[in-house]
Amino acid sequence: MRYSITSGMVLAAMTMTIGETVAGPTHAHLHRRAHDLQKKTDWNDASNYEGVDFAKAYAEGVASKASDVVAAVASPVVAAVAGQAAQVTASSAASSSTAKSSATSSASSSSPSSILTALWNDIIGASNARSSFGPGIAPVGTPGDNYFGNYGGTGDNYGSNVIMVDSIGDNDFTNTFKNTQSKAITVNVWNKVGPDYEVLSGSALAPTRTTLTFVLQPGASQIVAFQDISNIGWAEAVDEYTAASAFKTSWGEANFCSTGSGYDLSAINSDNTYQMTITSTQNAACTSDPTQNMWLTASDPVGSGDGSCYVPAGPMHLQTIMGGS
Repeated sequence: MRYSITSGMVLAAMTMTIGETVAGPTHAHLHRRAHDLQKKTDWNDASNYEGVDFAKAYAEGVASKASDVVAAVASPVVAAVAGQAAQVTASSAASSSTAKSSATSSASSSSPSSILTALWNDIIGASNARSSFGPGIAPVGTPGDNYFGNYGGTGDNYGSNVIMVDSIGDNDFTNTFKNTQSKAITVNVWNKVGPDYEVLSGSALAPTRTTLTFVLQPGASQIVAFQDISNIGWAEAVDEYTAASAFKTSWGEANFCSTGSGYDLSAINSDNTYQMTITSTQNAACTSDPTQNMWLTASDPVGSGDGSCYVPAGPMHLQTIMGGS
């Protein structure tokens, strides 16, 4: 789904391969800042992705590794530079009102009509029955801790930035979830901004009021599409909670942004026994799982990188394996 964004950002062309892992200290710093904010607001066990600006982290990560880039590479990659004054245009919202998908995708074995059965605790997300995106909402604030990205809108439009689709089609931002366990699971996907419109409440409200839920049978897959500038978290719905009422298990996290995106696995709220693997088509060299490019605590990443994977300006298509504990 092409969802154009009007932005005053300066673009810098960096010559490097997309497959190169871009890592540096930037995201680690933002990661700690996000958790420091949560502690001040009593969201001490909330998500590590909250307020993290992957576009900025990606750009600075590219800059920090520029000296290592080999001159003879395939093609330039345009990387986003810090600062984002994005505005969703009415015309692009209108043209993006319907998620385009081909008839049936072999990667998807679920459909909205079948997903409303056997959900964990019968929790139905705001977008469970949606088949098209809403108008979107203009981001508010400067990228960082208190940044409000696109969460679909208020009222009936809340969560309309996240929908299930039958195929990737021409959607720019997707995540294909696959259940490799021997049991059926409910996947819970939430916006950073919760349905109460608080900037960091999405994870804490996810077990009761969330954006999207769906059941995955053993071996089944489901594709979820996102609008631009969506700050997203997800987890298998479990019966154990943190002190902030969020799921006490490892989470997947992503910022979907046309100027630079990112993703990671976080075990900050758990004991790092959940086997989740997150990869992307655009940065196949960077996998986030319990052994690499993930967060174990608010200040300690696992692996040789800074705890996250980055994707340059353009689309991002993720693949997430939900392996269980």
